[in-house]
Amino acid sequence: MQFHKLTINVTLAIAATVGLQATTHAQTRYDVIAKQLGLQTSQSQTIQLEAPVAIQSALPAANSATNQEGQTFFSEPPQLTRVAASQTGAYVPSTYEFTLTVPKNAGQPLKAVTIAQAKNVETVKFDVGSSKAFIGDRLTASSEIQLASVGGEQPANPGEATIVFDQPVQPGNTVTVALQSQRNPSWSGIYEFGVTAYPAGENGLGQFLGYGRINFYGNSN
Repeated sequence: MQFHKLTINVTLAIAATVGLQATTHAQTRYDVIAKQLGLQTSQSQTIQLEAPVAIQSALPAANSATNQEGQTFFSEPPQLTRVAASQTGAYVPSTYEFTLTVPKNAGQPLKAVTIAQAKNVETVKFDVGSSKAFIGDRLTASSEIQLASVGGEQPANPGEATIVFDQPVQPGNTVTVALQSQRNPSWSGIYEFGVTAYPAGENGLGQFLGYGRINFYGNSN
C-alpha cells in the first residue's frame, strides 16, 4: 500500500512540474496585464491555462467563481468563436474582430480582454485608440458598448492590446472586440493572435482562450 501511495505522489509531482512549466510564460504576461488593469498581483497568481489530465483529476471541483484567496475566476471560460479581418491584402489598414461568447454558467461576467500577436515575420501595430466593442458579432448603432480603458502597444509588448469594458459583459452574451491595425503585414501568411479573458473583480484570474488565425495575402518572396 505504501508503494502505491509513493507511486501516485511521484506521478502527481511530475504532472505538476509539467503544468508549472506550461504556465511560466502565462505568469509573466499576467503580471504585465494586471498592472494595466490595476489588479493586485502576487507571486502565487497565474493565468489559469488548461491543466494536464493528471492534475485535473487531483483538483477539487469548483463550486463558486471565487477561491479562498478572494480571487475571481471563470467556472466555465468564454469561448473564442470568430476571428476576422476587414481587409486581408498586404500593407493596408484593416480592422480585426475577435468574437467571444460568455457561457451562462461562466460564474463571473467578462471584464477585460487581452489580444497579443504570436511572433512572426512582422508584428502588427494596433491603433489602440480606435478600438471598439459591441454586443453580438455585427456592429450596429445600438450594439456598441463603452470601454473603460484601452492599453497596449508598449515598447516591450508590440502587437498587444488590452480592452477593459466599462460594464462587464454578463454570462449568456456574445461580445466582439474590434482592433484597428495601422496596416496589415506586407508578407503573406497565417498570423496568430492569442486571446486572454479576465473576469470581473479586483483580483481576477485571466483565462487564456487560445489563438485566432488570420491569413494575409501579399508578398511571398
